[in-house]
This record gives sequence, structure tokens and C-alpha cells, in this order.
Amino acid sequence: MNTLYLMCGAPFSGKTTLAKHIVTRTQSDYISLDDLMRQRGFDLTHPQPGEEWEKTHQLCIQLLHSLMQKGVNIVLDDTNFLKWLRDRFRNVASEHHYQVVIVYLAIPVAELKKRRQQVLATQERNYLVDENFYPVIEQFETPNETENTIIFDMTSHLSDWMDKYLS
Repeated sequence: MNTLYLMCGAPFSGKTTLAKHIVTRTQSDYISLDDLMRQRGFDLTHPQPGEEWEKTHQLCIQLLHSLMQKGVNIVLDDTNFLKWLRDRFRNVASEHHYQVVIVYLAIPVAELKKRRQQVLATQERNYLVDENFYPVIEQFETPNETENTIIFDMTSHLSDWMDKYLS
């Protein structure tokens, strides 16, 4: 059965890094909501309107339908911090008889803040202003046992974790 891997985690949790490892390991196609926003011409160093994120989600759903018709595994890279967002993608997967695996990065808030400050200092990637970072942290709906979730929490070495969950 084909699989949709939904990355789920707060900003700066390492979703993109882990997603790219999963793509390589599972030979999956990769979709990033941030990349889709950039392709649409948005600068993610500044807050973007919710309606533009919604348009990007709709574009992502169209892309999912297209890829699922081809029968490929997919890694979808986004925070997916609200259950209804995960459910939206789960519904698309269900239409195509895909299984959904939530890949939840359970990283402590103190570590997220440390990584965020490191990004600000190095400017190695987009920095999120407080108005974009803290609401996600405060509103985050942790996936529960009914969502077919695998957890990455930095207690396992990456290769051991991948051997355990992606073999």
C-alpha cells in the first residue's frame, strides 16, 4: 500500500531535515508547503496572510491527487499543527487508498527557542517573528494514538529510528 508521510512539528523542530531523509529512505516524492509558497512569490521572512496559505493548501491538495494517481509514496513537509489540517490531507489519502503515517517531531520548546535564536544569528534559513512562532506553539494539537503516529524525539540516533520505523 502506498504511503503519505505527514510531517508534523513546530517550527525549527527539524521537519525538513527529517523529511529529506525519509524521502531518500522510502524513495518518496516530496512536497513542501513553504516551497509552494515561495514558488507563488511569497517571502517567508515576513508573515503571510492566512488566505494565501489556504490557497497554497489547495494547490498542495491538487498536487497530492496528481501524485497519488501515479501511485507514488509522498512526504508532505509542513507543521500540520492542527488536527483538522492533518485530517484534510488524510481525507485526500483515503480517496486514493493510501495509508497515512504522521511523523511527529516531539522537540522540547526550550530546544525550539534555542534553534530559532541560532537561525536568527546565522540567517541560514527563514526566521519566524514572534507573531508566527508562538501561536503555533500555543495552539499545537499533538497527534494522538488514533492518527498512526511515529515519534522522533531526539532520544534515538537517526539511523536507528529509521531502521525501526521505515524498514
